[in-house]
Amino acid sequence: MVNPMRILLCEDDEDIAFLIKISLLKEFPEGEVHITCTKEETLKMLFDLNYDVDVILLDYLLVNSTGLEVLEEIKKITEIPVIIITGQGSEEVAVKAMKLGASDYIVKRGRFFNQIPKVVEKVTKFKPKYDLDKIFTAFYRFGYSGTEPISVSKIPEEYESKRETVVLSLGVLLFTLFGMGEVEKLETGSISGPVRIPKMNQYSATSFLYVVKDRNQKDPRLKDETGGGTDYCIVAIGYPSEYSDLVYGLDKIKNVLNIFFEGINDVSEIREKSKNVEEQIYNIIRRF
Repeated sequence: MVNPMRILLCEDDEDIAFLIKISLLKEFPEGEVHITCTKEETLKMLFDLNYDVDVILLDYLLVNSTGLEVLEEIKKITEIPVIIITGQGSEEVAVKAMKLGASDYIVKRGRFFNQIPKVVEKVTKFKPKYDLDKIFTAFYRFGYSGTEPISVSKIPEEYESKRETVVLSLGVLLFTLFGMGEVEKLETGSISGPVRIPKMNQYSATSFLYVVKDRNQKDPRLKDETGGGTDYCIVAIGYPSEYSDLVYGLDKIKNVLNIFFEGINDVSEIREKSKNVEEQIYNIIRRF
């Protein structure tokens, strides 16, 4: 791997956590090992690290939950490889973990921590299925004046000089799909493609519709009783049409976006905060 290995370890026994960390750093001297003790700490650490983690190690028995419960939560939003560490005689737990999406498991037997680096290396050896430079995420605002791009990134190099064309053609498509100011359309919450981008037949887009408060909203049809206003916000994932199986990751992408938009009260906040959610989306795309 070009970048240093980044590992998240959830283990509530300090001595065991220390031994595992030493074993990992011996094999990956430039690596980072982040240690947590609970389900809540693990999920928060993942968020704080923008889901930019190469592998997650989960002890089965934790203070207030189990590794399987943490595994289930992780798999809702990302495909980062997860290794479950179980006690001796817990083969049944290991089987359940694999069914829930764990990449491998290790049994606490003898000097088990010496096995961990090899298992980590095994589950993190993968080739990205997609060329991420050919996938982009665009955020759009729907308001009184129609579509207004908020931000767009990762446009393929061959279209860099045509950035405005890409943004506007995709925006017109979404504008046509949802209709200007039709508040009843908001009840559906989201819509997903793929749908072709006009004038760019080799590209498709999957779009999501969200409603956010916008103090600058001028359209009286979208004003609420408090005067704060609401506005459409569209998130579009653009990708080459041959990546048709990318849609299998939509549920995980949708979960990331749901969490992201729960913290957005104003459309103007999206530009500033969108980088983190983009990183999480690309992490999902490159893993499945």
